[in-house]
Amino acid sequence: MRIAGDRWRCRAMVVLRTLLMAMLMIMGLLAVFQRRIMYPASQAERLPVAAFPETARLFAESKDVVLQTADGTQIRGWYLRADADQKRRLMVLFHGNGGHRAGRTGWYQLAAALQCDVLAVDYHGYGDSGGSPTEQHLIEDAHAAWQHAIGPLGYVPHQIVICGESLGGGVAVRLAADVCRAEQRPKGLLLVATFDSMLNAAGYHFPWLPVGRLLLDRYHSDQHIADVTCRIMQYHGDQDTVVPLPLGQRLHQCARDVSADGIPKQFHLLQDSGHNGLMRQHAERFQRDLQLLFQ
Repeated sequence: MRIAGDRWRCRAMVVLRTLLMAMLMIMGLLAVFQRRIMYPASQAERLPVAAFPETARLFAESKDVVLQTADGTQIRGWYLRADADQKRRLMVLFHGNGGHRAGRTGWYQLAAALQCDVLAVDYHGYGDSGGSPTEQHLIEDAHAAWQHAIGPLGYVPHQIVICGESLGGGVAVRLAADVCRAEQRPKGLLLVATFDSMLNAAGYHFPWLPVGRLLLDRYHSDQHIADVTCRIMQYHGDQDTVVPLPLGQRLHQCARDVSADGIPKQFHLLQDSGHNGLMRQHAERFQRDLQLLFQ
C-alpha cells in the first residue's frame, strides 16, 4: 500500500510540474507577444481614398492626410467633407483594433447621412501609417488628429464629436479627457462597444492569468472619463462577447451625470446585438440620436 501511495504522489507531482511549466510558458508567450494579440493590425502599402470610390462618392470632397506624431512618426488618414463650401461639424474617428480606416464604411455612411465631415486616421502600424502600436503611440495619434482638426483644418472644438469604437473607445476617452482638461471642450464623445479598462477586458477573457502583472497597455478609461465635460453618448450590444456589457456599463457609471452644457449622459442598449456591425444594424437609430448630439 505504501509503495502504491508513493507512486501516486510521484505521478501527481509530475502532472503538477507539467501543468506549472505549461502555465509559465503560456504566461511568457503572452508577456512577449501580447501587443501582437492586442493589435492585429492590417497593413497596406498605400490607402488613397480615391481607391475606395464607395467611400469617396458619399462626400463632396475627399482628401488624404499625413500627420506627424510626437515621436516623429508619420501616420495617414482621410479627410472627408460633406460640403465643399463650408465646415459645420466634424467627427474625429478612432477605429477598433482590427483592420484599418478603409473598413469603416458604416461610419462613413452615418457621417454622410448627417452631413458631417470626417477625419479618420490609422494608428501607428495600421494601414499605411508608420511605427508600431502601443497605448502611448495611439494616444499620440489621437492628439495629432485633434491638433490637425483645430489647426490646419480650421474647426473649433464645439464643432467636433470625438468617436471611438471598441479599442478606439479607450483612445477617444483619453483624448476627450485631455482636451477637456485643457479647456478645449468638444461638442461630444461618442462611444460604441467599448470598455472601462483593457485590464478588465483582458481579465474577462483570461481569468486564469495574472493580467494585472503582465499587461502593458491598460487603457484605464475609468480613470479618465470623469474629466470629460462634453456630452457623452454610449452604445453597447446586449450580446457582446468581445467587450461584455458590464464593462461598458461600468464605464458609464464612472462618467459625469451631466455635461458642462447641461445634457445628461446617455447609455443606449442595443437589443439582439453583438460587438461588430452595429453601425449597419442600427443605422437609423444612430442617425436620429446623433442629430441630437450635434444640436
